[in-house]
Amino acid sequence: MDPLLLFSYISILTIVFPIAMGLVQLKQLQSTLKLILLVSVISLLSDAVSFILIRYHLKTWLVLNIFYVIQVAIFFVALGHKRSIPRLRLFFYAWLAFAIINFFLIETSAGFNTNTGYAGGILMIASALNFLYQLINEVPKEKLQTLPSFWLSFAILVYYGGTLFLFLFNNYLLTHLSNESHQTIWVVLHVTLNITKNAFLFTSLWVNYRSKTSPL
Repeated sequence: MDPLLLFSYISILTIVFPIAMGLVQLKQLQSTLKLILLVSVISLLSDAVSFILIRYHLKTWLVLNIFYVIQVAIFFVALGHKRSIPRLRLFFYAWLAFAIINFFLIETSAGFNTNTGYAGGILMIASALNFLYQLINEVPKEKLQTLPSFWLSFAILVYYGGTLFLFLFNNYLLTHLSNESHQTIWVVLHVTLNITKNAFLFTSLWVNYRSKTSPL
């Protein structure tokens, strides 16, 4: 089997773990954790549809662009209860409007919407940093690791920080590397970030499960 394809399969497998952990405690999940479960399920569906399209030699950009917008929107809402900067909300609505215009009129579905990716990455990094700042100021340091939202913010910060770096250097890689080398680097880096994000999402749900089941 192609190593890159195997690596992609492993990435898909990792999203099963937060889904399973969320389903186990579905009735006890708060709204933020339900959003984590929702984005995990949508991620799995997106990957499944993409693999079907690849199997029939069809492009997957339509699926990837739509999923990116949905994922950003869900994560933004999930961090909403700790957001103290109204400008971030305005930034989100402006980004969402731009993403729609960009998809239909500018970059379209012919490739990945990098403009949307740049702005979305900055939005999510700012939201996660703002969230962590408030969390650190409000919660005793020794209890931070027991909060599911703490791990969620790290999932967002690591994933979008890494993908923003990847998007920024994408054109450079295309110019200086062969198509095969570019594809290899892109897949390996993106899949690694995706696996890391899924691990943090699982940790967020696991921490919540432990808090509900561990004896006082």
